[in-house]
Amino acid sequence: MPRYFFHHRIGDRMMWDPVGLDLPDLKLAPDPDRAAAVWMNIIEGRIEPNQILVVTDAVGQVLFVTAR
Repeated sequence: MPRYFFHHRIGDRMMWDPVGLDLPDLKLAPDPDRAAAVWMNIIEGRIEPNQILVVTDAVGQVLFVTAR
């Protein structure tokens, strides 16, 4: 099962995800409704101007970055 890490930056502060989550499917997230809402906000560009989300895999390859 793939492990994903969700690193988040607000302003000049980076919050690294040291644990990550094993997520074969978004429906298996701990709170699938909240996860879906967060992803929709990201996809539709409804994040704060000073926020960045970086999703990486287990080897550190960047899979997704969003910023405004």
